[in-house]
Amino acid sequence: MRTFLLEYGLYVEWVLAFAEFILMLILFSDYNKKHAPIILWMGILGLGLVVDAIIIAVGAKVIEPVLMVFSRIRFTMHGLMLPLVLTICAMAIPLRPIPRWCVYGLTPILMALGGMAGWSRELALQDTIGDVVRFASVSPKDSWMEIVTSVIAYGTIIVLIVTGIYMLLRERSSSILLGGVLMFTFAALGPATGSFDLIFLISMFGELFLLLFFVVFEKRHVEEE
Repeated sequence: MRTFLLEYGLYVEWVLAFAEFILMLILFSDYNKKHAPIILWMGILGLGLVVDAIIIAVGAKVIEPVLMVFSRIRFTMHGLMLPLVLTICAMAIPLRPIPRWCVYGLTPILMALGGMAGWSRELALQDTIGDVVRFASVSPKDSWMEIVTSVIAYGTIIVLIVTGIYMLLRERSSSILLGGVLMFTFAALGPATGSFDLIFLISMFGELFLLLFFVVFEKRHVEEE
């Protein structure tokens, strides 16, 4: 698998971007039919993932100063969009009004922190991997930017899995749990196999599965409002 990704990484990136784009369109289309806010937030999260994938895919065709700006936008959108998972989870389970509104209030705060951390991170141009040219974060691990990013990334995965377990036990719905588990699996697969240079690409498979199971969840369990 590593050899394949190293050789055909750019093609894989475009396939992932296209698949995420299709899933995003499905979510926005279903929102227009059902008008359920949870589907809108899923679609907006999908939009962020699509932009992220496209910026990486076009890296080899963009001059370095422009790619630097695009990369800052990519990291910023990643930090802005991930906290939306909290709101999506709060809407998926029957929380009482006060806890739900606490989550709604926490989400924009984390979005602001994530966006600032994404924009402020130190970036460096990486060696070409599978014809993919990109800027990656080189901020120290103990910097506030990396700490905020890690807390948001791991925190959202934990909330997803906990929400998925609840939905499986109470609602007999496995979609959110599968999305969370696969997102965690692919995020951990790079480090677990020693492919630290491919973490950015391998983890995108998890993001794709997350969007896929969001679509499955809303089609099965979200009614028209």
